[in-house]
Amino acid sequence: MKSIKIALTSMFLILSSYASAVEISSNVGLSSDYIWRGMTQTNGDIAVNGGFDLSTDNGFYFGTWASNASAGTASMELDIYIGFSGEMAENMTYDVGYISVIYPGNDALDFEEAYVGFNIYGLSILYSDGQNDGPSYSEIGYSVDAGPGSFNISYGEYEDTGDNSLVGYDWNIGDYSLGFYYYDFEADSAGSMTDDDGAYVSLSRSF
Repeated sequence: MKSIKIALTSMFLILSSYASAVEISSNVGLSSDYIWRGMTQTNGDIAVNGGFDLSTDNGFYFGTWASNASAGTASMELDIYIGFSGEMAENMTYDVGYISVIYPGNDALDFEEAYVGFNIYGLSILYSDGQNDGPSYSEIGYSVDAGPGSFNISYGEYEDTGDNSLVGYDWNIGDYSLGFYYYDFEADSAGSMTDDDGAYVSLSRSF
């Protein structure tokens, strides 16, 4: 795992050397629950998260994100990712990258995914390929501007785990974003998860 993180960082530094500008941004957030692919990661408790991102003007990016979590003996989740994004045409974008998800104190849960995504006039398509025989994930969603924010809906399938649906509204106020969401998760009959649904709210700020 350490060698992978070093490789990702080295790759970004090499690629960014060809860019004329590097932008640094950060974010912090608070939510009533941490829902990921339709499943709570905090047993329904409040989540506090934050991250840092470095991006270049030629499309490369590198970032980290962390949150409290309830994952066996681990109480934290740390994500490290690198990728390349850009615009194919007006209102048509792509994003290709690699992410390493780490649970300090419970290495058995660590996993990695390679992903590719497209957004075409608000319609988003995502595919994540689980590495080292991990499960894959696919998702389709749609976002449309509505009033001071945007209305979002998505449906995803997590291999051997379950399907999830999400409906939400993100209200943007300057650098702040207030979100209201409803999720529904239907577990695979052969898996260890159970069906779940509920609502949660989140507040985040970007810097």
